Amino acid sequence: MKVIVLTENTVYKRGFLAEHGLSLLIETEGETWLFDMGQTGVFLQNAEKMKVNLGQLSGIILSHGHYDHCGGMKDWAEKWPEGSDVPIYMNRKGFERKYSSHPVTGKMLFSGIPEEGEAWMKKQSGLVLTEEPCQAVSEHIYLLSSIPRKTDFEEIPATFWKEVHPGEEPERDTMEDEQLLVIREAQGLCVFAGCAHAGIVNCLNYVQETFPDEKIHSLVAGMHLKGCGRNRLAQTIRFLQELEADLVVPLHCTGLLAVAAVKEALGERCVLAEAGKKLEI
Repeated sequence: MKVIVLTENTVYKRGFLAEHGLSLLIETEGETWLFDMGQTGVFLQNAEKMKVNLGQLSGIILSHGHYDHCGGMKDWAEKWPEGSDVPIYMNRKGFERKYSSHPVTGKMLFSGIPEEGEAWMKKQSGLVLTEEPCQAVSEHIYLLSSIPRKTDFEEIPATFWKEVHPGEEPERDTMEDEQLLVIREAQGLCVFAGCAHAGIVNCLNYVQETFPDEKIHSLVAGMHLKGCGRNRLAQTIRFLQELEADLVVPLHCTGLLAVAAVKEALGERCVLAEAGKKLEI
């Protein structure tokens, strides 16, 4: 399997761009999948820089309905209008009106799918709205959603909200729309997460419950550990150590301090990546 980081929060190579967002190109078993699209067309610019052709995708998988993962949809549609029949997999609840509250002022900011991208998606024949806890995309590719929250140290993010009824006060968003991508390879399960809002430990426990007795070989994920407390970080790292995955790639919202801590704990099993990085898994 080959994974190309098309956009991420960091960049080091000359001529590449970065943004707060995530977009990965995954090549496996003769198929090419786009996992998330960042918040703008940055992923397209980096793809062009790397001479990556996005015009013949097997499908697009959107991890959840936030702007920094779906915002590039409008740009992709403009560049590849002939790709309108490409399957787009997103959880049904991804179209909910989502907001985030400013940690200081409390002001509500829209954080869902940008209007133009949402309108385009809803017109496409290839749009597949998932709702099953585990939905097979192909013989070896699965989407897992409705991630159960069982740990006592991975709290629901306090800043995320959603509009349940138009005109009424928003309610806490438990991010039920987030879906994990699990690909079964010869060496084990390869797990991809956009943000792991339910907590990366809850996410990985869910994968293990869904695929008992199968080894998690690799984890490529935004882990939403930026600014988390010491207890949560310590317990997360302990879990990752006990998981004994062969490869862990922390991305996007994991946060610099958490990435450094994971790298220190896992050593060579943790690989750092940035926009423009190519990974062989």
